[in-house]
Amino acid sequence: MLRFGKIVGFVFVALMLGLAATPPAPAMAQNKRCFAEVPDCIEGRFAEYWQQNGGLPVFGFPISAARLENVGGAQVLVQTFERNRFELRPENARPYDVLLGRLGDERLKQLGRNWQAEPKAPINSQAGCQFFAETGHLVCDAILRFWQSNGLNLDGRGGFTASESLALFGLPLTEAKLETGSDGKQYLTQWFERARFELHPEVGPNSVLLGLLGRETGGSQPAPPTPQPPVADPCAGVPDAVNARIRPGKCFNAGTRIAVDVFGFRANEQVGFWFNTPEGQIFGTVQTYNVGPTGAVNDLPLPTDGFTPGIWSFVMEGTSSGNKAIAYFRILGDAPAPLPPVSGDVPAPVSATISPSQGPAGTVFEAQGFGFKPGENIGVYVTEPSQSVFGAPFQVKADGSGLSEFVTLSTDGSFPKGVYAFTFEGVSSKHRAVAYFRVQ
Repeated sequence: MLRFGKIVGFVFVALMLGLAATPPAPAMAQNKRCFAEVPDCIEGRFAEYWQQNGGLPVFGFPISAARLENVGGAQVLVQTFERNRFELRPENARPYDVLLGRLGDERLKQLGRNWQAEPKAPINSQAGCQFFAETGHLVCDAILRFWQSNGLNLDGRGGFTASESLALFGLPLTEAKLETGSDGKQYLTQWFERARFELHPEVGPNSVLLGLLGRETGGSQPAPPTPQPPVADPCAGVPDAVNARIRPGKCFNAGTRIAVDVFGFRANEQVGFWFNTPEGQIFGTVQTYNVGPTGAVNDLPLPTDGFTPGIWSFVMEGTSSGNKAIAYFRILGDAPAPLPPVSGDVPAPVSATISPSQGPAGTVFEAQGFGFKPGENIGVYVTEPSQSVFGAPFQVKADGSGLSEFVTLSTDGSFPKGVYAFTFEGVSSKHRAVAYFRVQ
């Protein structure tokens, strides 16, 4: 049973209404990432490196498959992404076994711009700026904050040092100035050895995005999707809910954990509840349940382990009001077979801290994310070893330094053994902080 809590005092206990839920079998997170938007996948060390060091905002989607190329006289495994290029160097110790392309430098050369001849900063000290003597440029304000809040995690600790930011982006090659982007619009732009920073006020105040240098330097373009014949809607024929809402949708495989909201009852009314099967059978409990002072229940988790294919309904009925809340859903088929148990080390946290990093069932794990916009709301969720995702029924806030509130997760004997991911995601910034931990 999942039990989240904020250190500020809120605690959530998943409500099971006495229904026995079979815990999911432990499974190994596949070291492979594929995307609906592009045909190529990333796997192995490249997938691990992509996930741990910034993911989509920093590197973008893959735009080529991994392939061998001649780099400096040696055959090297490389893969191009929208914003950078990975080179695998297994002879180097981690994390230096993956090197990033100097695509900022390469693209400027393609454009015929000699960055060494670019105008230097007229001064070497300015409020809100950092001066880089190596290239003679100032990096300021939102661009500096973005540079400082991202990097390669070289020491396994939370936050990023200047060396870690430098390892990801490199040194500035130009001053920040208005330039025309690939979309024909003008943005405040500053070039770095491995990236191009662009200020996009239409996205949000002080929002910095990275240029698509992988595409612009000649990386492979994703093939247009092959037209597919229309697919029948698997949810067709499932009735709409009555005084209820159901997530993640109205159709899914057996074994999916669903969440239901029910409403419309009297305050503190006793309600009965049951399932109707596709065969017309009814099963539930003889107990009733106090619906509480609001006459509603939110995020009611229900198991579907062992449910047969067909249309089901979950029903709650008030004993005094007669109000019924009905959530209809279709079971499409059996749950996929579980994967082998998780093994291997706990990955290093990304923009997060967690204590402890491992412990037996019954351990309370405490995590905090950083690198968020000051004051923004942050969603919180946990990914199990089976890759099932469960969200906390609350959001936390970032303080003036971009640190989230601390959040706790209490474990018990229903938790499968393996590696979990504790994820914080900024509602406005979309910044993600991930802390991994193991239930032993």
